[in-house]
Amino acid sequence: MTKIKLEMDYDYDFDLIGISCHAPDYRLCWALNQKLGISLGKKEEGLVLRNKKSGEDASHAIFEYFGEEDHVEYFLLLNKTGASYLVPEQKAADFLFILRNNYAIDASEILQQIKTIDLVQTAFRIDAENLKSRENLLF
Repeated sequence: MTKIKLEMDYDYDFDLIGISCHAPDYRLCWALNQKLGISLGKKEEGLVLRNKKSGEDASHAIFEYFGEEDHVEYFLLLNKTGASYLVPEQKAADFLFILRNNYAIDASEILQQIKTIDLVQTAFRIDAENLKSRENLLF
């Protein structure tokens, strides 16, 4: 019996911002809502990943908002849960901020606004194409 291997190319057409912030997720979410004029809300179910080393499941909280006017999807994800990272290559990022369908907003401007939030230590752009664990960001 021959084996057939299926290879898929995913589209990583979104802007990804790493945020270093030691505040709880709900406080950062509130600050982002105030600064960006959006209304992020927590999804009931987080993003669940299985840790390959321990075999345990880790749930990463997701906050989401859909802009009715510009059709941009905003997501705030918790990068670290316990000992598990959503994107292990970016351990400096406590949170990941994703902008999908971003044709109307300048991501650099959003980045500068995030950097002005008092709770945020730093924020930086991340190129999803160069991440080994980039498939964890597809949900």
